[in-house]
Amino acid sequence: MVSKQTDSFREKDDGDEELAIRFVNTAAWRLRDPSEERLMDAQALLGWLGANGIGPARELKRIRSAWQTDVTRGATVYREAIMLREAIYDIFVARIKRHAPPGEALKTFNRMLMRPISAAALVWDGGSAGWGLQAQGDDLDILKPIIISAAALMTGPRARRVKQCQDDRGCGWLFVDESRAQNRRWCAMGDCGNRAKAHRHYQRIQGKDGS
Repeated sequence: MVSKQTDSFREKDDGDEELAIRFVNTAAWRLRDPSEERLMDAQALLGWLGANGIGPARELKRIRSAWQTDVTRGATVYREAIMLREAIYDIFVARIKRHAPPGEALKTFNRMLMRPISAAALVWDGGSAGWGLQAQGDDLDILKPIIISAAALMTGPRARRVKQCQDDRGCGWLFVDESRAQNRRWCAMGDCGNRAKAHRHYQRIQGKDGS
């Protein structure tokens, strides 16, 4: 099985991509069966959150320690995170296909969207704003930045720019097409795009040789 790199959460430098899109793409090769899970457990989820600017290291360390003591806490948040990820994916893909999203996906997303925020907070650190976590909050608050990112993208003018990689191996990653011509087809030119170009070139050469 072809596998995208697993030594990091992202195989390419997509740091400019929307937080919600980066989260959805923690499931790789979505159009294959089975897909490739990048968030294997609650601890991997915390690692991803830290790598993507959610929560200072000391708060994530506190949560990690708490989850190690009470594994059911981490398991609950992990289960909710995966449900959220799949709901976001289903809603975006429905938008891409110009279909109504599945009712269960909307129900799941709205349930999480309507949860009050008790711990997630905006903090100023090193000359820029970021997401912080307060010790007295609910564990599920660590997912709120992802929910806010997804809601803003779904309802904003860039919603129509969300596309799915057309790689024929089944990549399935989502991306926001910021190209002027709105004709981007792949999640990354350096990966799926180059592979597709090389494949087309090979087919042309084969066609000439066979003529």
